[in-house]
Amino acid sequence: MLIRHFRRLFAAMLALALLLGTACAQTQALNILLIGVDTIREETNGRSDAMILVRADPEGGEARMVSFLRDLYVAIPGVGKTRLNAAYYYGGEQLLKETLQRNFGVEIDRTVTVHFSMLAELVDQLGGVEIDVSPRELAQLNNILNDYNDSYGLSGGQVDQAGLQRLNGKQALCYSRIRKIDSDFQRTSRQQAVIAAMLRQAQTLDRWQLFWLALQNLPKVRTDLSLGDITQLLPLVTNAQQLELQTARVPFDGAYADETINGMMVLTPNLERNRAKLHAFLNGKE
Repeated sequence: MLIRHFRRLFAAMLALALLLGTACAQTQALNILLIGVDTIREETNGRSDAMILVRADPEGGEARMVSFLRDLYVAIPGVGKTRLNAAYYYGGEQLLKETLQRNFGVEIDRTVTVHFSMLAELVDQLGGVEIDVSPRELAQLNNILNDYNDSYGLSGGQVDQAGLQRLNGKQALCYSRIRKIDSDFQRTSRQQAVIAAMLRQAQTLDRWQLFWLALQNLPKVRTDLSLGDITQLLPLVTNAQQLELQTARVPFDGAYADETINGMMVLTPNLERNRAKLHAFLNGKE
């Protein structure tokens, strides 16, 4: 209860800073890990279905987004070698941060954890997102929408046709989870596409609308971002049309092997090559 009250207070402070356009932090780049958990409620432990590291540089007007595939076979401190998405299940944000740091040498400044129901709610509050849905994706998207059967308590029917479509929250969530028609590599690309579309849609809102959006949703998010951090990042949202957004994923091409270990289909990364490529990408050298 105390944590919820603190989150509401923090949300109100953030919203006020957003409304006034306050900039109370330095303009240094931040490495922020976005964690999407495959459960509906915060009280339920789950695995990190989405792990996206965003290097946000407000001063340079750019963001670099790199997805870590959940089937990466890595050493998890205190657990042993298994899939990367198990790190959150065993030790939450802290263990996931340690796992990424030890295996890939990446420093993470802050984390933001959301459950899937909250992601869908946010898309609805933004008024939906525009996504280019291919014919193959359309059939699988509608299959997933049927299977979900409103298990998240969200509304959202079938998508009628392929092409550029405005998806509601449930549709965008199901789109980001499509996997059977290709692989987890394309799945992470779809997750990145949804996030980029949300950022573009947020840019269409005025400060009052962003004020209420922050006030409504921050209490539902688990994060160690400070008020100063968030006000520092505001220009990336308010100037999203000028934002340079670069994307990548780990493992990089030619830096992993498909293997079956202990009955699990996994991606075994070449740690040295992935570290080098990841650092080059984050620092704008690739």
